Amino acid sequence: MLLKASPATIDRKLKADKKKLAFKGRSGTKPGNLLKKQIPVRVYYADADKKPGFFEIDTVHHCGHTDSGEFCLTLSATDVYSGWVELRPLLNKAHKWVLQELPDIKSSLPFPFLGMDSDNGSEFINSALLQWSRLQQIQFTRSRPYHKNDNCFVEQKNGSCVRNFVGHYRFSSAAERDALALVYRSLCPLLNYFIPVHKLVSKIKVGGKTKKVYDKNILSPYQRLLASPDVNAKAKAELARRYASYNPVDLQREVHKVVDALISLNKGKDLEAPRSLAAALQAVSYG
Repeated sequence: MLLKASPATIDRKLKADKKKLAFKGRSGTKPGNLLKKQIPVRVYYADADKKPGFFEIDTVHHCGHTDSGEFCLTLSATDVYSGWVELRPLLNKAHKWVLQELPDIKSSLPFPFLGMDSDNGSEFINSALLQWSRLQQIQFTRSRPYHKNDNCFVEQKNGSCVRNFVGHYRFSSAAERDALALVYRSLCPLLNYFIPVHKLVSKIKVGGKTKKVYDKNILSPYQRLLASPDVNAKAKAELARRYASYNPVDLQREVHKVVDALISLNKGKDLEAPRSLAAALQAVSYG
């Protein structure tokens, strides 16, 4: 029977076992129980909030096979309206790094930062971040515990924009954190200005199945922002200026170069004399 079985049959028979062996990122969300009553729960976006500037935020853990000890994270912020994504590396899970990077994200955006919606992790649910959001007049909401789909926009980007580029390795050193920063410095403009994405318009229940309806216009986040009536002329002019300053080929080449250097750092950090980021970058050459 084994000799007569076709490759498709073998794949079908082994599908369940392959799924069990597939490596997946571990969830490291630890609940922040304080201040929950002061941060309202959001389960959907009302029509008034369906405009640029409302972000979902999350962290991606670069812990490898185990979440023990300290390791780097990626702070991921996704604009719900356009799909605009901002990525920043964090040295560890301490909330002070989130509080350090969110103002940088806000200042780098060519359009207003109006709101943020997070999960219930302690890096977000804390008094420092709540106070900062109030001072900046940013609407701060959170998802329901154990409902990952409440943050579906950013959860999707965690896979396509982070894992697909830097993988599931364990990054724990300052040099690796700096390398992640260099990756995201080129990756974010590449994704935001040049990569078109589908936008989910609605979901319709048909019997026991859910039918997803997507926008027929497949546009990049940059193009969606230019077409939005809620983005003023000054912001659109700044977007156009930045767009003209980028070359997608150069951005793509730089992303691949720094990712290779990052993997080289990861493989060499257990040696007696680990390689520096500068040395890893110099060892990677692209024509």
